[in-house]
Amino acid sequence: MNVGLINAKPPEIDDWPDLIPLSAPSLPGLDPKLLPDWAGEYARAVAAETETSPELAVGMILAACSTAAARSVRVELNEGHTEPCNIWIVAALPPGNRKSAVQAAATAPLVNWEQSQASALNDEIKRLSSERMTIEARAKELRGKAAKEKGENRARELAQEVADIEANIPEVPKPPQIWTADVTPERLGSLLAEQDECMAWLSSEGGIFELLNGRYSNGIPNLDLVLKSHSGDADRVDRGSRPAVFLKNPLLTIGLSPQPDVLRGLSSKPGFRGRGLLGRFLYLLPPSLLGYRKLTPNPVPKHLTENYEAGIHAMLNWKPATGREEVTVPHDLHLSSAARTEHHAFAIYIEGQMRPGGKLENFTDWAGKAPGAALRLAGVLHAIRHAHGAPWMADIPKETMDSALSIMATITQHSLAALDLMGADPNTGEARFVWDWICRARRNRFTLRDAFEALKGTFNRVKNLRPAIEVLEERGYIKVIEIPSEGPGRRPSPLICVRPDIVETWR
Repeated sequence: MNVGLINAKPPEIDDWPDLIPLSAPSLPGLDPKLLPDWAGEYARAVAAETETSPELAVGMILAACSTAAARSVRVELNEGHTEPCNIWIVAALPPGNRKSAVQAAATAPLVNWEQSQASALNDEIKRLSSERMTIEARAKELRGKAAKEKGENRARELAQEVADIEANIPEVPKPPQIWTADVTPERLGSLLAEQDECMAWLSSEGGIFELLNGRYSNGIPNLDLVLKSHSGDADRVDRGSRPAVFLKNPLLTIGLSPQPDVLRGLSSKPGFRGRGLLGRFLYLLPPSLLGYRKLTPNPVPKHLTENYEAGIHAMLNWKPATGREEVTVPHDLHLSSAARTEHHAFAIYIEGQMRPGGKLENFTDWAGKAPGAALRLAGVLHAIRHAHGAPWMADIPKETMDSALSIMATITQHSLAALDLMGADPNTGEARFVWDWICRARRNRFTLRDAFEALKGTFNRVKNLRPAIEVLEERGYIKVIEIPSEGPGRRPSPLICVRPDIVETWR
């Protein structure tokens, strides 16, 4: 054995830098009871059936309820300041956590409502389609006669007949579509135009980020419409040879449950952080229960499923308000005096935390939108509570605002962790993996070659292991000591010493 390896001593504790923790922060849970009535009961039951953390079910059910509520209601804070009720929420979990099952349970009423509406329109669509084809054929025949007519006056008369006929061609209604799981930004503009300018993007994957990063546009980010559809800003979508689409108040709800790795590094994507895309989302990082599940059937009671579907359908069937010139507009939800006071206190707190030294100092893009997000959540919770009535007929009470702010308090901590993850060095996850290996066997010293031999199922070459080792050294967990060579041949593998005060805790 190399004498230098035997005699090498770890540095004294005074020679070590301050320890920078590797572990992910301990994040608070989200109680389904914060969702009113049928929504909270269903969230709790879905989490129990799928054996997943409640945060996943709460997040996806909030997205589904937002999909319904945003079509008909908005929250008025004061004159001239309203917030729509479309929320953007991401609940990220590793694979194997039954995200698709939770997503399916949350979106089932939306699917069923679309199908029932399409079925009800089916006969009308067939009738109008047939009528349209007949009228178009007649117009085509007259146009042909007009083109062959030699008399100018008669040709003009025939052309006018064609114009009159085409003016009366009936519009064939499109079956309602209120959500999608995969769509290009360009097609999203068409969907919004066809579906009363309201749409939801609900998926257990994170493909939306690849699309927005320019998967189909030569790597050029395409963010404008999606950004505007968060706040309902007007937009014009030009579609090449097809007519342009002008959107007055587009609203997009988003509910995603991707893998955490999808979030890693998103801050580096062009425009994602700088233009405020990532700051518009509410993030949840539920803990994985893999390895701790009982794997025993615990199905959602039938009456809870029926109540959930009835509540969503009731919201989808609300009639919007009528504004000026008989144009439909969302109903305004108003805050009670006590609810307004609670919200103002929250907004002031967030404002203070954005100052230098505050915990939101480096997250002002997200924090600046937090008070508006709280209003949106309060609007959705109020809509849930009054799903079978008219929520615009009652002010949002303090109790509902308190629930919304409790949800926001949890989401704030999760969101800061998620935003940190997005900008994190991808080698940090691998460093945690190596550190777990060190801790399991309580290795106070070992060589780089020892680590590679033990971990080569994950790192197929020593050079792929080195970045994780460097992260551990930079954060003060280990020291890498180069062993001098005692003669010709291969240089000895570096010795790795674990921080002495950590080793002491193992004894």
